[in-house]
Amino acid sequence: MKKSMFTLVAVVALLVMAFPFMTASAQESQTSRSLSFTEAQVNATFWVTNPRNRHISNVYVNLQPNQVTITATYTQRISRTGATEQHQLSVTMVPALVNGRVQWNVAAASADGQPASAELLAQINAHLAASWRRWVSSTRPAGRLTGVAITEETITFTYN
Repeated sequence: MKKSMFTLVAVVALLVMAFPFMTASAQESQTSRSLSFTEAQVNATFWVTNPRNRHISNVYVNLQPNQVTITATYTQRISRTGATEQHQLSVTMVPALVNGRVQWNVAAASADGQPASAELLAQINAHLAASWRRWVSSTRPAGRLTGVAITEETITFTYN
């Protein structure tokens, strides 16, 4: 179950890429700008409505003060006859600014109501950080992130 939970939670955690990302650019103006998204806008993004993993469904991103909770259903095929079982997943993520980049850390995760251990959360965060770094280095949009604010209704990225 531990390996299964790690895989399931990591897949859901990677859905956080539905959020925009900004990194440093020395030629940019130092004028602060912001980019805000409502919870409805986030939930309407392609990454949320069409998860990359076909076993993931019913994804919902819930904005909460200073954190984001992502819930989803994972449908697992358990036999060659096509029998399946479903698992309810929940991941709570907290953003941190690191060198003008947002880094998402999993603060809590559960599968079918069973919370992940601290050791498992550390493994998930290490995997997520490595995946996020690879994604950032390959896409690298313009701007330097200077703030992330999350309320019940919106997530706002401030950058220059």
